[in-house]
Amino acid sequence: MRWAVRIALLAVLALWLAPAWSQEPARGRSLPAAVVKVLSGDTIHVFVNGDVEHVRYIGVIAPQPGEGDQAGEPQGNEALRFNRGLVSAKNVRLELDIQERDPEGRLLAYVWLGDVMVNAEVVARGYGQVVGEGPNVRYQDMLLRRQQEARTARLGIWKTAGPAPPPARSGPAAPEPRTTQGRPGVPPTNGWTCPLSHPIKGDFRTYSNERCIYHLPGTPTYAETRTNRCYATEDEARQDGCRRSRR
Repeated sequence: MRWAVRIALLAVLALWLAPAWSQEPARGRSLPAAVVKVLSGDTIHVFVNGDVEHVRYIGVIAPQPGEGDQAGEPQGNEALRFNRGLVSAKNVRLELDIQERDPEGRLLAYVWLGDVMVNAEVVARGYGQVVGEGPNVRYQDMLLRRQQEARTARLGIWKTAGPAPPPARSGPAAPEPRTTQGRPGVPPTNGWTCPLSHPIKGDFRTYSNERCIYHLPGTPTYAETRTNRCYATEDEARQDGCRRSRR
């Protein structure tokens, strides 16, 4: 009889705790690693499973630092220094998501330093922008919240950005502005960053007879592409004379 009572109590406790458990994203495969080199605000080299792996932070694009006599992207060196201060020569945990590697063979990971997610810290300090990484969206909502906080506080890349968009409201949404001075799209936040409302990058430096090429968030070329114009939709980009990148 006592065992029956205990089993019933355990069942009630499990049902009571179930909603709290369900609020946490299911964690993926984890790998212990040691950081051997910090390359930028969103990429590192780590020693894991007996090999050195090139790791790309999931969900974040940081401006690229300069190399040699190249100046690099705006705030690129600041993002590099911040990332170095966080993880250089540290033991970390790599949490993988659905897609474990990008087309370039880099390992895609949420990088944890104890209970701190480095991806989120880079975003929260304004050293990177949130982007979709294909199916890897386990912590996307949290990253977007941290980005909103950084943008509201005008940190890092958001120092010269316009005001953050207001929170979504119920009822019919007000239409987003689709043109600036009669032209499709809006100017970029800086040379490499588009506003959240217009995330598609238009690159007019095509070195060909084409007007411009547009790049979608999450594609292999997006992070490395500067932008001269930003679009809310592909139709808007095409209206401005751009074609979609083939890569």
